[in-house]
Amino acid sequence: MAAVARAALTHCPVIVVDDGSTVTLPELPGCTVLRLERNSGKAAALRAGFQRATELGFSHAITMDADGQHFAEDLSKFLAAAQTQPDVLAVGVRDFYAAGCPTHRRRSNAVSTFWFRVETGVRLGDTQCGFRCYPLALTQRLKIRSNRYAYELEFMVRASWVGTPIVAVPVKCSYEPNQIRQSHFRPVRDLAHITLMNIGLVLQSWFVPESLRVAWSYGEHKTFRTTVHEFFTDHAHDPLHLSLAVGLGLFFGILPVWGLQTVIAVALAHRWRLNLAITLLACNISLPPMVPFLLYAGTALGHWLFTGELLTLALHEMTMARAREFIWQWLVGSMVLAVVASGLGIVVTYIIARMVRRK
Repeated sequence: MAAVARAALTHCPVIVVDDGSTVTLPELPGCTVLRLERNSGKAAALRAGFQRATELGFSHAITMDADGQHFAEDLSKFLAAAQTQPDVLAVGVRDFYAAGCPTHRRRSNAVSTFWFRVETGVRLGDTQCGFRCYPLALTQRLKIRSNRYAYELEFMVRASWVGTPIVAVPVKCSYEPNQIRQSHFRPVRDLAHITLMNIGLVLQSWFVPESLRVAWSYGEHKTFRTTVHEFFTDHAHDPLHLSLAVGLGLFFGILPVWGLQTVIAVALAHRWRLNLAITLLACNISLPPMVPFLLYAGTALGHWLFTGELLTLALHEMTMARAREFIWQWLVGSMVLAVVASGLGIVVTYIIARMVRRK
């Protein structure tokens, strides 16, 4: 730690956070030393360091691991980024192969990078590097709930959600055997914590409107009425997107892919940036009370398309067993019915939405 602090001090002021270390630190002239009473994990150390840097009047904080993995000469890159782009979150990106990074760490970083892209849509080659430059105003505003190693990952995701640009800074790194042994990462507990955090962030990125994600990232709370309003107006502020969400839900609600209807509809609504709540509501046309009507309508339409004759079977006689006798007619008829219902839903919703909007 002392060698890292002295090297960094030649480039900028240094704050050393002693996270409950049992080893007595040597004197570090010129450095601000912040000692925590007990080891509370990386998140607590970062929060304490950010708070002290803010109190000292700094605008940015560059974080470095104390195990010697990072090179102080790369500090100039982060200092330049803070001066030219003060609002960005600058993240170090390592060359794992050149540094001889262990295989398990490369795989862990690849998994983390994949989930980060799913949650934010941002491509970043390294999401686990501790060499970063944080705008301190952002560290004070964002409400990060995760602790230990998950803190940095959640911070990046929420920073992206609130519109903070994330810039990759190429950095060198070293993986000596003694440095790897110094890691306090707990493979089972920390990995489980990070996994649960990623599940929560993925669900939020898929199902929670952007405006609510931004508010929650800042620790703001919305009323129940406002929350419901945000769910039903997200990506539905104009008649076209509103009607397309209805059409998408009706199409997959009727399409004969039972068991996968909701999953596919949600995935496409997320991909095409359509309103999820409206899509799911329209997709529920296939709820149990409607199933006999859909079975009958699909089979009758398919029977007419195949034979040119009307189906003589009565509605109350239509069961799944009887539908299997007309399986191909039902499949084709249901597909055509899905297209027709979806098209009608789009047109009718668009007309009504335009009329309401004019009024």
